Amino acid sequence: MTYQRFMRGVLIFEAVVLNFGTGLLCLAAPAAFVAQFASDSVAPVPLELIRWYGVLLWVLTYFVLRILPQNDNRMLAPAVEALLFGDLVHLVAIYLFYQAKPVFDFSFIIMLFFTVTLASLRSVWLYRLRRGSL
Repeated sequence: MTYQRFMRGVLIFEAVVLNFGTGLLCLAAPAAFVAQFASDSVAPVPLELIRWYGVLLWVLTYFVLRILPQNDNRMLAPAVEALLFGDLVHLVAIYLFYQAKPVFDFSFIIMLFFTVTLASLRSVWLYRLRRGSL
């Protein structure tokens, strides 16, 4: 399997399992989403904002799944760059989250793992694309 095919599989996994699944949880059960990270109860209005996060995750899902079938790296590259930018900003958000709740629980570790892993895979893909070795 080439790195190109592997990366497309990763992007499909991220879109369908991580983004669509998390988006569904945020839309259908925002309190359950928050409960993964904190036992504090959340007021109704912030829970509705969690639903908005779910909407954004579904937009990402749609965006990636529309581009992937075209098998055109020129179209995919800006999407991967945008997702990498999102990973880097997400790392800042993870740091700020840790400042608010300095606990290494399962949810925190899995969130950090996926963010670092996806950022690394995207960086390698973009590097290889720029070098022409895909």
